[in-house]
Amino acid sequence: MHFSIRLQIFLRSFLLQTGWNYMKYQNLGLTFVMLPFLRHTYQNDKEAMPSVLQRYLEIFNTQPVMASFCFGALAKQEEAIAKAESLTRFKEKVTEWESIKKSLSITTASIGDRLFWGALKPLTLLIALFIWLMLGINFFEINSSVKIPLAYVFCAGGIAFFIFNAISLFVKWQGIKISYDASEKTCFGLTRFDWNKTIYNAKRIGLVFAVGMILFGIYHYLKDFTALDVHFVTRAVIVLFFVMISFVTRKLRIPNMYLYLAAVGVFNIVCYL
Repeated sequence: MHFSIRLQIFLRSFLLQTGWNYMKYQNLGLTFVMLPFLRHTYQNDKEAMPSVLQRYLEIFNTQPVMASFCFGALAKQEEAIAKAESLTRFKEKVTEWESIKKSLSITTASIGDRLFWGALKPLTLLIALFIWLMLGINFFEINSSVKIPLAYVFCAGGIAFFIFNAISLFVKWQGIKISYDASEKTCFGLTRFDWNKTIYNAKRIGLVFAVGMILFGIYHYLKDFTALDVHFVTRAVIVLFFVMISFVTRKLRIPNMYLYLAAVGVFNIVCYL
């Protein structure tokens, strides 16, 4: 795949969710992302484009970051379709393409949801909270006489945002190349990585951060215990609220992204007040 085509697919992948609909989900976004590649592949056979686009406009839905593995794999298979020398061979390759599209979208959705939504987003939120503590923003008990620089408040959120997006962008960019170069035997490059171990480690790191901050909060609250600390209770209630509401959103199948953004916003406001 030419670098220019890969770059166009990468840039367009940020608009994958554009045109999302309840009938065929990300089909419009997929077609938009793959259009530069399709135009290049069928530049000498423009009459084939309507039927090609019809295939891409069928149901497609997966995790937006991991979708890059679908783009590369579908592009590779599309080249095989374009080079088919007989009608029988053409139909075989189209059937294979449809099978790859369906199976790979399900696999990448499963990996992506568990890695990015279920592990990495909560982990980066915990990192933001930890950085606030290191900067002296003690959200367990803030002295109203101490003015906290606004830069400190947004520093942690910015770092967490950078970490999540740096990993996401890396996977987006490399996923296109890896899946295009890999074979079907390696599930188009997915088996090159131990995703389960990565997800497991991310969750365990997050658990360490969470337990550490809970213990710190308990210690901070109990070391000079004389009366009920309103600041501590407020922040404890907020933490427990987001923990409990996460179970509700999961049951209702509401994307954790919205809960994550709400948590970041609330903690930014509470810690600044």
